Amino acid sequence: MTEWRGKALAQFPELRELVERESWSCHVFLFELRHLAMEAHRTADTEALTRVYDFARWCLEQPGQFLSNAAVVSFYVHVFDDWELRHEVVRWVPARIAERVRPLWEWRLSSERLAEVDRLLAAPTPPECTPPGGVG
Repeated sequence: MTEWRGKALAQFPELRELVERESWSCHVFLFELRHLAMEAHRTADTEALTRVYDFARWCLEQPGQFLSNAAVVSFYVHVFDDWELRHEVVRWVPARIAERVRPLWEWRLSSERLAEVDRLLAAPTPPECTPPGGVG
């Protein structure tokens, strides 16, 4: 079993069927996790959000390019696709990750939306809004 699958099974036992699909790459799994994150944002499920964003960050921080690139192009580049959730999402995207993904947001978001994301990322996060573990 690949390392990402083992990590995914540990963090998402409820998604065992998806993790064990041999035809699925980490790219596909991360894109599916984005859907889980958006639903968790809608329901204020901090526990699920913590697991999802921790996994995406773990992938991004792995040596080599495969998992890191998968996290960028299959997860982080899409976090603002559900625009109405931008205020919730921005609290879960650390500055170091935003800097890395921003060139792709420039390509995907309108200039108005990118300016709004920049403004939200630059605003101080009140302590009561910081995700567990200080991700924000």
